[in-house]
Amino acid sequence: MEKIFYPDSLVIIGLSSRAENLPRMILENLLRWGYRGKVFGLNPRSEDAYVDGIKMYKNIDDLPQIPDLAVCLIPARFIPEQVECCGKFGIKRMAIPSGGFSEFSEEGKRLSELTLSNARKYGIRFVGPNGFTVANRANGLCLLFVPFYPPPLGEISIISQSGGLGATIWNPFIDEQLGMAKFASVGNKLDLDEVDFLEYFGKDPDTKIIFMYLENIQRGKDLVHVASAIDKPIIVLKSNTTPTGSKAAMSHTAALSNDEDVIDTAFEKTGIIRIHNFRDFIAMAKAFKLPPMQGNRVMVMSPAGGFAVTTADLCVRAGFEFADPGEDFFQSLKNYSKAGVIRFSNPLDMGDIYDPAFTALIFSSVLHNKNIDCALYVSHWPHMPAGDDVFSRMLHADLSKDTWGAILSSGKPVGVCLLGISQTITKIKKNVNFPVFNSPEEMVRAIASQRDFYARKATPSVLEEQPSHPNRAAAQKWITTHQGVSGEETLFLLSLYGIPVAESLVARDENEAIRLSERIGYPVVMKVVSPDAIHKSEAQGVMVNIKSHNEVKQAFLMIKKNLAAYKPDAEFHGVGIQKMASDGYDMFIGGKYDAAFGPVVYFGLGGIYVEIFKDLSLALCPSSPAEIETKVKKLKSYPMLKGSRGKPAGDIQRYIDSIIRISHLLADFPQIKELDINPFRILSNGTGVVSLDARIRTE
Repeated sequence: MEKIFYPDSLVIIGLSSRAENLPRMILENLLRWGYRGKVFGLNPRSEDAYVDGIKMYKNIDDLPQIPDLAVCLIPARFIPEQVECCGKFGIKRMAIPSGGFSEFSEEGKRLSELTLSNARKYGIRFVGPNGFTVANRANGLCLLFVPFYPPPLGEISIISQSGGLGATIWNPFIDEQLGMAKFASVGNKLDLDEVDFLEYFGKDPDTKIIFMYLENIQRGKDLVHVASAIDKPIIVLKSNTTPTGSKAAMSHTAALSNDEDVIDTAFEKTGIIRIHNFRDFIAMAKAFKLPPMQGNRVMVMSPAGGFAVTTADLCVRAGFEFADPGEDFFQSLKNYSKAGVIRFSNPLDMGDIYDPAFTALIFSSVLHNKNIDCALYVSHWPHMPAGDDVFSRMLHADLSKDTWGAILSSGKPVGVCLLGISQTITKIKKNVNFPVFNSPEEMVRAIASQRDFYARKATPSVLEEQPSHPNRAAAQKWITTHQGVSGEETLFLLSLYGIPVAESLVARDENEAIRLSERIGYPVVMKVVSPDAIHKSEAQGVMVNIKSHNEVKQAFLMIKKNLAAYKPDAEFHGVGIQKMASDGYDMFIGGKYDAAFGPVVYFGLGGIYVEIFKDLSLALCPSSPAEIETKVKKLKSYPMLKGSRGKPAGDIQRYIDSIIRISHLLADFPQIKELDINPFRILSNGTGVVSLDARIRTE
């Protein structure tokens, strides 16, 4: 990766003197940005001796040395051959901006495979195709084929799946006092992808903040591993989030889950900050230019009472606590009050404090108050007639030096939002040392993300604990002999991992059902056993509280009849007989194998309405007790589990333990593609938990 960003020499393949020649745009960007390495031009069809002073060559073998990097912008059909030539010559790094590969046609897909094969043959690593490739402000490297002036030098590095969108992020840098370190447009990600560049930027001393724009994630598990080891803010805008269609699913888990849920969970686990609009890239960068917020207590201030109230509402929704600076602080404000008509509190309406010198003192007092972790200030710079009146002095005062001094002295962040004519606000931004936010909404959102990032850093990581005594060998044997979809027999697999299950026996006819019911003991539950009725309640295939021989016989025949009505050609494998479980809370545990992130465990409210209420959470596998406990407590149904409507509390810890055991089962056996345990009953007498029904799909 180092030679991709810091090549001492490079060759531009396809370069010519034609005005519309795109490789020439790359050359001119290199010259414009101040790149100082050796540059060679190569084009077998060109008669140019020089292009913009760069010497041209016909064949790669004619080059006077082996370049560190080859930039190849030629038609896609010629790329595989050119990769072969570069490999034979000894070039090990390439940038391929050309389009027309797998994003274009089946022929393009074939060219992609051949390009990758040739690169692998010679040990070449490359970025692209179908992207802007890379830029580096430190050495003037810019391989973009669109003319760009260099953005300000700074500490932000960008990884983007869209070259155009990624480069657009540069535009606000000048106005917002931000700057770029490095840029990577990964395009089709045929070889190097976002995970490779993330790992590099995580170690890059020039990079302090990482932006990522992604449309898909293919190596999710690797992304989680790499991001977890990076001690820098990673801010991601992930698009392509709307469903393009639906598909039939075997399990509740597949119907309840979607890729975005898994992505959110993975990002939460690693501390990646996910944003949902383009402008938040800039807002987040501003927040991380401020000192870390070491707590959760804020002081909201504004010379306009309306801004103070609306910003306070935003803070409540973001989970901030309102600081209590103490009675002495509020008493001191009376010395600065002009009319004495405003009652001081937090949020602080400063509309009665006209002297800007007093406002500066308040800033310093707030930031040095031990009960305050962060100050948020919203004001406006109105378009007013020039004058020396009290409002001009109040609203057009320059408090920048005092604010910056208070930030440096206290080591605490101040979020400043200034509203007004854009031209005026932009000029102010360029003349202050601290960031100025464009709206209260983006300010609160960004400061909250900064708070959470540093809080997570301060929290010791928790290692996943192995559950006690899982019988992995027996589980492996069971899974090997149960390929495809399985029903209640899945309960036996669960028992091998220490998960309590209800005894379930299958009756082939009504007489066997009577014998099994006597053996288990009344009352019993009877359930249809059929691969065509995975969701048993939909086929009216469940009968509960069966108390006698006669009821067993009638229930058996009714279940069989209901199945035939539900699906006339359905396979009938019998009726499952279970002991009627005692009263409790019906919950749900499920799992699926995500193609990008691996196994995921789901849990929440269960029963027949699981897909209606969708009260669930999820975690990547394997999971830790602390993570699962935190997420269980956030379920809407959690207060119910603690006891409600006269029912005693359930054994919540056993539920948490069972979720953890399922997460390890899923992690141990990636052959499990979908798993449902529904209902999973938490007994209301506090005596434990029991899995009442389950289904699984393995491959």
